[in-house]
Amino acid sequence: MDALDRVVKPKTKRAKRFLEKRQPKLSENIKNAMLIKGGNADATVTQVLRDVYVLKKPYEKYFVMSMILKRKIM
Repeated sequence: MDALDRVVKPKTKRAKRFLEKRQPKLSENIKNAMLIKGGNADATVTQVLRDVYVLKKPYEKYFVMSMILKRKIM
């Protein structure tokens, strides 16, 4: 029996709440992402970034490096 296979029983209510929060969920929380394209990125890399952006559209920001540099200068 490995250490990973054993069941951990909480000794306090605080530990019980902690273990309940760590259990797997039926629907995971939404993950946000930020994609940044550099100045020397290849066309295939740019296309992949756009495809990922379309898949995660409401929870994602897509930046082009030249836009970021222009914002810092202004």
